[in-house]
This record gives sequence, structure tokens and C-alpha cells, in this order.
Amino acid sequence: MAAIPARKILSVAQVNRLVAGMLDEYFSDIWIMGEISNFKAYPSGHLYFVLKDEESQIQAVCFRDSARRLKFQLEDGLLVIGHGRLEVYVPNGKYQIILDTIEPKGLGALQKAFEQLKRKLEKEGLFRPERKRSLPKLPRVVGLVTSPAGAAIHDIIKTLRLHRAHIKVLLYPIQVQGEGAAEQIAEAIMDLNKQEDVEVLILARGGGSLEDLWPFNEEMVARAIAASRVPVVTGIGHEVDFTIADFVADVRAATPTAAAQLIARGWEELEQKLNELNSQMVTGIQEVLFNNEQKVEELSRHRAFEFVQRQLREAQYQTEMMQSRIVGSINQSLTTSRTRLSSILERLSRQSPATRTLNWRLRLSELAARMERSVTRYIGESQNQLSLWNSMMARSITAIKTNLNTRLERMAGALNALSPLASLARGYCICQKGDGRVVKSIGQVMVDEGVFVRLSDGKIKCDVREKMGGENGQ
Repeated sequence: MAAIPARKILSVAQVNRLVAGMLDEYFSDIWIMGEISNFKAYPSGHLYFVLKDEESQIQAVCFRDSARRLKFQLEDGLLVIGHGRLEVYVPNGKYQIILDTIEPKGLGALQKAFEQLKRKLEKEGLFRPERKRSLPKLPRVVGLVTSPAGAAIHDIIKTLRLHRAHIKVLLYPIQVQGEGAAEQIAEAIMDLNKQEDVEVLILARGGGSLEDLWPFNEEMVARAIAASRVPVVTGIGHEVDFTIADFVADVRAATPTAAAQLIARGWEELEQKLNELNSQMVTGIQEVLFNNEQKVEELSRHRAFEFVQRQLREAQYQTEMMQSRIVGSINQSLTTSRTRLSSILERLSRQSPATRTLNWRLRLSELAARMERSVTRYIGESQNQLSLWNSMMARSITAIKTNLNTRLERMAGALNALSPLASLARGYCICQKGDGRVVKSIGQVMVDEGVFVRLSDGKIKCDVREKMGGENGQ
């Protein structure tokens, strides 16, 4: 007869330990899917909840170290996939699954975290349009939060220079991705807000994956932007990339280059306006000069000039007529004298007494002298009258010229008052850089930089030895 084996009797604790050993051996690396319910988060950082489906449920726990790595928040009703191990709690014989990895079903963990934080901040009103602030028209100091080694900083500086923006850029170098990047970004925003001269902030980085851009989706960065005293412009990634920081920022630009263009837009518009005003001023001066030239030309054709020219022509005609009459009278007198002399000589030749000839010669000489004096006196009187006419004409022309010169001097004075060079003649000067740009602020020049000082009669080349600030340059 076969012997009956002795019964092996186990305690409850032994059974639970055996089950725990079996679970640890065969269920230490499993994936499980279920819906979260009865979710509880304890101050210790541990997360307790139930995973269930349509037919069953199991207790689950995610301890603090694993929970800290989650990118999204667990909540009731969320369908998740988890990885972990099964274990039995020996004191009460209940078993549960210890999860070290949890992912939302059908949606990546980062994307889920993004949607959760977006809903949370949107409910708090951080995205409301009415809290968005306008950018300053002509900012002079801009705080730039980005990596000093990335392409974003070069694109921004290049764009500001291209648009001739007179802006001082304060770079706050940060890490734009990886562990600790979000803390650096938030700290940079807060530190730049302490700078009283900073008027606007640019938060920028180049493109990348969702993981690369994740620091800009952290809650601490969003709240630092919302608390900023100055407007914040984001230029993160490419045009299709959106981050939480973009929604909270006052202005979202598609790229770092677009962010710089928004900041420099006011300076570019100002330069265009100044160019338009300069063109209008030049055109106005040209019109004034043209109008005055027209007036001078009209004055030169004035009836007063025609009257003077007519008087001169009449005087010249009268003078020519008088000279003709004088010459005719002289010629007639000479002809008559020659005729009489010929007659006398003929008579003398017929009489031929020496004494009578001598007397006739003397008388002839006397008559010739008298005639010469008469002719000379007549010519002198005619010349005096002509000189009188010439003097009268000269005085009239001089008076007209004086009047015209006086009017032209007044016009020239008015034009000179409109000229920008008049200010230079009064002792003012214009400081220009080597490329011709006008220096309006000490921030535009560097020590030992060469500049040109324009005066009313030329330029002076100078070197900047020292920059002294203060109100009105005092």
C-alpha cells in the first residue's frame, strides 16, 4: 500500500510571498492600457489611481521619481498606456501595478502636456487680446534672450542693421533647449525687466522639433512673460511652429528675422518720413528760387526799362540829328568862306596892290578866327547839351538799377533765411559719421571713432576722445 504524502500547509504570508515572487518573475516588464479613475496626487509626489477597461480594473501607482518625469498631468477619464511591473502587497494580499512610464493613448506626452497647459493658461486669461501691449514706435534699448551660438542672434542683428534701426541690443545668453533651459529663460526675462532702459524684449531661437522647442512650452516661462513690465516679442522656430510662449507674448513673429523687423519698423518708417521731408524741402527751395528768377525776369521786362530804353533811343536820335546839323552848318560855313575867299583872292589878284593884299589877308585871317571861334562855341554848346542828356539818362538808369538791386537783396535775404546753411553761419554745426549719417546721440559713436563736423564754410575731421552724457549734453 502506497504511502500518503504529508500535506504541506502554507501560511497566508507565505502564499502572498510566493505570489509576489511569481509576479516579479513573470510580470516585471509589461505594458498595460486602461482608463484612469479615482486619481489622487499626494504631497509626497506619489500618484495613486485605478486603471480600468470595460471588463476589469487594477490598482496602479506611479512613485515620485517616475512622476517627476511626466510631461503631462494625469486626470480621471484619460486613456493611457503604461509600462511597469506587478507586485503584491503582502500585508493585505492585494496586488497592483507599479508604473515607471505613462503615455497618453493616441497623443504624444509632450503634445498632451502642451494642450493641458494651453487650456489652463487660457482659462486664466493669459491669452486675452486686451492684455496684449503695443510695441514702442522707436525703441532705443532691446533685451535679447537667445543663445549666443545660434543663428537667431545673427539674423536679428543683421536685420536691425539692414533697417538702420538706432537700437542698442542687450544680449542675455541662455540655453535654448535641454534640461534647465526653461529656468534660464524665465530668469533672463525677469533680470532684463530690472533694467530700466530696456523698452522691449525679444525671445528667439531657430527651428527644431517639439522636444527642442519644449523649454518655451514650460509654465514658468509663460508666467515670466505674462509678468514682464515691457512688451515681449517671440520669434521662435519657423512660421508653422507655435509654443505656449507665443500665445502669452504681446506679439508673436513667425521667425527671429520677422521679430527684428517688427522692432525696427518704426525706425524704418521714420527714415522714410525724413527722406520725404528732405525731398519736399529741396523741392520747396527750388520752387522759391524758380519763382524769384521768374520775378527778376519779369522785372527786367518791366515798362520802366522800356521807357528808359526809349528815352535813350530818342536821345541818341536827337544827338545824331544835332551832330548832323552841326556838321552840315560847319560844312556850309566852310563852303561859304571858301567861296568868299576865292572871290576875294580873285579880286586881289586882279587889283594886285601889295598893301590892299596885305589888308585883305589880315581881314581874312580875322574873319577866319571869328568863324573858328563861332564854330567852336557852337560845337561846345552842342556837346554840353549832349552831356546833359547823357547825365540825365545815366542818373535814371542808376536809380532803376539801385531799386532793382534793393529788391533783389531783400529776396536774397529771404532765401538765405530759408537755407539750412543759415543755421551753420550762426555758429551751429552738424556732426556726421564717416558714411554721412547725422549723429544725433552719443550712442551712435564710439571712442576714438572718426567723425566730421560740418560748418558753414567747410568740414572738420575729428576723433571722439570721450563721451559725456547728461541733459542737453551738459
